Amino acid sequence: MRRLYNLKGNFYKRRFKEIYKLLFTADLDTISDHSTWYKTNPDYVDKNRPLWIIAESSILNKRIWIYQDFGTLGIDTARLDLPVNSIAYSESHTFAKFKNQNELVNYLEKLLEPCLENNIEQVVEDNEEEL
Repeated sequence: MRRLYNLKGNFYKRRFKEIYKLLFTADLDTISDHSTWYKTNPDYVDKNRPLWIIAESSILNKRIWIYQDFGTLGIDTARLDLPVNSIAYSESHTFAKFKNQNELVNYLEKLLEPCLENNIEQVVEDNEEEL
């Protein structure tokens, strides 16, 4: 899998490693990472909002925002099949806040479970081919 190659580098072995591991192993359509945790000279906003990832999954029919905002970790979701400017889209938003990264990873794993099930078999097959 193309995204699993990213996990071999040292860059993703720092902060938020488990979150990236789940995202890179899940069968997601798009992942847009706007995080700033890696910057060496962050400004005020970068310091207080170090994590900001947007993922989309047609399997789940969800757009998922994963973020850290002024020390609060959270995951927001909305339905992917609705027009963005509709009332139904706004009403489909769900919000979840977490005290620590472990809680967020556990919630994210449950959320992405259908995407992970399809991909675990692929990862195992790829690892067997490398041997």
